[in-house]
Amino acid sequence: MNKELIGEHFVNLHDLSFEQAEKVLHVQKQKKNRKKKFGQIAIELGFLEQKKIVEYLDSSAAVDTT
Repeated sequence: MNKELIGEHFVNLHDLSFEQAEKVLHVQKQKKNRKKKFGQIAIELGFLEQKKIVEYLDSSAAVDTT
């Protein structure tokens, strides 16, 4: 089973627009932001709340029991 990427997850839930996800990826590719995670940048840009990221990470960790 392919794991859904965090950006795809929030776009599919309509919590994040496709354009917002692209903006996060664009910011992430900038040299000063390369070590930042997608969720951290989405929070900094005001696109997502930290609570949503934590819920995603918790559910992702619970499913990933390989």
